[in-house]
Amino acid sequence: MNLIIKKLTPALVDDYARFFDETYHNEAGHGEKCYCVTHCADRAYKNGGAHWYNIPEERRTHGLQRVKDGDIQGYLAYDGSVPVGWCNANDKENCKEIIAYWRDYGNVPIEKSKAGERVKMIFCFTIAPAYQNKGIATLMLQHICKEATEEGYHFLEGNTHLKFFQDGFRGPLALYEKCGFIIHAEKEGNVVVRKEL
Repeated sequence: MNLIIKKLTPALVDDYARFFDETYHNEAGHGEKCYCVTHCADRAYKNGGAHWYNIPEERRTHGLQRVKDGDIQGYLAYDGSVPVGWCNANDKENCKEIIAYWRDYGNVPIEKSKAGERVKMIFCFTIAPAYQNKGIATLMLQHICKEATEEGYHFLEGNTHLKFFQDGFRGPLALYEKCGFIIHAEKEGNVVVRKEL
């Protein structure tokens, strides 16, 4: 495997589309192709707070437009030229709506950042089934830690559950702990993990 990790840019929108078009994953029972329109930036919401587009084609259209607009940020992992992994990682200031949703309805204890504190949030990992359990998510997270440091972030945050389930999209606690994250807050099994950079 010739693994390459690239930061998502609008120029990579076709690779992003290809990854979600071809990769099976389950997004909390809403179907197998989310195009990451629930865990991105403020404009992921419509109609006064709905956070999910019900029709797959609608998710695809809105997801790809948000990549082009720079709203969805993150990293693609490639085996050569084939996209095999995705991680949504965005500036916490760009994610106020989804943070409010998770805090209010998902019992995830995400706190507001302190004044002057730059935080990058990690929202999800999706790895193509044939590439799972090969350390790709770990390599992606290590890469994100390095780039966030270079970009001047003070902290990286993620959230998961103490009892990670197989088709969960947030990544297991062990993944974060392996990369130096510690539990920052916990509520009803939901945990926010944080790493100081």
